Amino acid sequence: MSIASGIAGCEKTSAELTPHTDHKLDLRQKVAQKLMLDIRYFCPDVQRPMAGKEGNRQCDNPVTELPSELASMIRDTDLGGIILFADNLEHSAQIVRLNRALQQAAAQSRSGLPLLIGIDQEGGRVNRLPRDEAAAFAGNMAIGATYAREGDRFASATAEVMADQLRALGFNVNFAPTLDVNSNPDNPVINVRSYSENPQVVADLGSASVAAFQRRGVAATVKHFPGHGDTSVDSHTGLPRVERSMDRARAVDLLPFQQVIHNAQPALTMTAHIQYPALDTKTLTSLSGEQMLAPATLSRKILTGILREQMGYQGVIVTDSLNMAGISDYFTPEEAVVNTFAAGADIALMPVKIRYPEDLVQLDRLIGRVVSALQAGELSLDELDTSVARVQRLKQVYVDKQWAQLEEAEAVDGAAKVLASAEHRALADSLASAALTHIFEPRLSALPVIDAKTQRVQILAPNRAIGKAFSIALAGVSDAEVSLLAPKQAVTEVARSNADTLIVASIVPAESAVELGGMEDLPALQERTIDSEALYDIYRRSLQAANARGAKTVFISMRSPYEATRFETLADVHLASFDYKAYIGPNQSLEGPIYRALANALVSTEPASGQMPVTVSVTSRLHTDNAYTSDEG
Repeated sequence: MSIASGIAGCEKTSAELTPHTDHKLDLRQKVAQKLMLDIRYFCPDVQRPMAGKEGNRQCDNPVTELPSELASMIRDTDLGGIILFADNLEHSAQIVRLNRALQQAAAQSRSGLPLLIGIDQEGGRVNRLPRDEAAAFAGNMAIGATYAREGDRFASATAEVMADQLRALGFNVNFAPTLDVNSNPDNPVINVRSYSENPQVVADLGSASVAAFQRRGVAATVKHFPGHGDTSVDSHTGLPRVERSMDRARAVDLLPFQQVIHNAQPALTMTAHIQYPALDTKTLTSLSGEQMLAPATLSRKILTGILREQMGYQGVIVTDSLNMAGISDYFTPEEAVVNTFAAGADIALMPVKIRYPEDLVQLDRLIGRVVSALQAGELSLDELDTSVARVQRLKQVYVDKQWAQLEEAEAVDGAAKVLASAEHRALADSLASAALTHIFEPRLSALPVIDAKTQRVQILAPNRAIGKAFSIALAGVSDAEVSLLAPKQAVTEVARSNADTLIVASIVPAESAVELGGMEDLPALQERTIDSEALYDIYRRSLQAANARGAKTVFISMRSPYEATRFETLADVHLASFDYKAYIGPNQSLEGPIYRALANALVSTEPASGQMPVTVSVTSRLHTDNAYTSDEG
C-alpha cells in the first residue's frame, strides 16, 4: 500500500512531528476528539462491494503504512484516537513508522492535538505485538494461579514490561487489565482473561497491574464495567444479560472496580455491552422498534450514577467496540454514539468501520449527528466540554513528547533494543512455569511423567502446530521418541501402539473473536468450527486405550481448565497451563514459554507450583457447542 506524500518513506524529523496547537475547538472538533477508530484494513483502490452475493467479499488489506486517505481523515477531522490490531503490526521498525505517521497526521490538524494510540495487549489469549520479537506473557488466569505463592509480583512485573514495549513503539493507551470476575464457567469471552473467580484476588492483581502500567507511562484501562464475568454469551455475537442481585453485584462484579479505582486511579475504564437489570432497568428503542433493556454502555445510571458518582471515578470512560453485535445489532452507529455520550462515555471506540474510500462519509455523518444532538439539547454542551477536557488531560499525561521528538532512526533503534531484552523472555518463562497447576491432585507415582526409562511418547492435539511445538520442547529435555497424533486416527494409533505415555493437549473451548481482533474474524472462526463433543470423545477413547495397556496418561487444559472434569478419572496427571500460544523462533521452529514450562514439568519429580484460581468441579463443567481449530500455535 502506498503512503501519503509527505508521510511515506523518508525519515521524519522532530519538527515534522511537533503539533501547531490551537485548543479553541469548534463543535465538530470536540466531537471528533471523543472518537477512536480502527484502521485494521483499508482498500484505497477498491470500491465497496454491492450488497448481496458480491458483498460478502470483505476488504482484508491490512494497514501497515498510512495511506493518504486515512492521513487526511485524521488531519481534517481532528480525530482523537486510533486503535491498532495485530494485522497492523509486523515488526518493531514498521510499528514505529506507522505510529509516527499517525502522530504526524494529527500534528497537521487544525488543533494539532496528538492522538491516543491504543492497543489490546492483555497477555495470554489477547496479545497483539509480534511474539517473535516482543516477549509475550501468559494471561491473567495464569497470573492468578501464582497469587498464593507470589502475590502480585507477576501482575506488576509483566505490566511493567508490556508498558516498556508499548511506549517504545509509540503506543500510549493499553486496553488492559481485565477486572471481570470469572464466576461463570460457561463464559465464552472472558474465561482465562480473568485473574480469578475471587473478587479480592482480581482487585489486588488489577491494582498492581494498573499501577505498573501507569508508573511506566502507559495509560491503563480497566474493563469491562460493570463486570462481564457472569455471562454465557459473547458480546461480539450477542447481548449478554447478568442476573445478579444488587448485593451480589456489589460483592462480586463491582468490588474490583471500586478497589482498583481507589488504589490505582486507572486512566481509563471500558464499558461492557451487557444488560444488568439489578443496576439499571431503563429501556431504549432498538432498530426494530422494540423496547429493550439498556446495555451498560448506553446506561447513564451505570456509567454516570454508579461509576462516576458512587465510585468517584475521575478518569476517562471509553466504550468497548461499538461495532460488536451487542450494540450494532440493536442501534445505528449514530444512535449508539449519541446514547453512550448521553450515558457519560468520554470516548466512543470503533463506532464506524472505515474500509473503503466511500466509507469516509460515515465519519462525517456520525460527527454531524452528534453535533445536531448537541445543538438540539439531546446532549449537554457543558458535559461535552468536561468530557473533552478529560480526554485532553489524558493526552497531556500519557502522550510521550520525548518519543515524538526523536529522529525516526533513533526511535526505531530504541524500540528494537527494548523488545530484544533477554530479561523480558526470562520473565515470560518464569511466569509460564510458576503458573502451571495441577487441576486435580496427581498420583505421586506418576511423577515424573517422563523419565530415563520412557522410550516413546504420543501427543494428541487438535492441530499439528500445537503438537509440533510440544514435541520440539520435549526434545530439549528427553531422548524419548515423540509421535504426533491427528485426532481422526488417534484412537486406532493409541490402541495399537506400545508408547509409554499419552499426552492429550486440549485447546477447547472456542477461540473467540477478541483473541484474533474483532468482529471481522467471526467468518474465519466459523470456518474452523468442529464439533467439540466429537473431539472430546476422541480424547476420552484415546485415554481409555492408553490406560488399558498401562501407559501413563496426561491431560493438559491449555485454554480453559473447567473442561478437565470430563477426564478426571481417565488421566494420571491433569495440568492447566492457561496458555497455548507459540511462535516461529530464531531457529525457524515453533516455540513458546508455555511449551518449555510443560516439558520441564513433565520430567520433574516435583508437582507444579500453581494453585487453581477458579473452582473446577462437575457442577462447573464447561459446556460448549463448538471448538475451533487452526494452524496457529
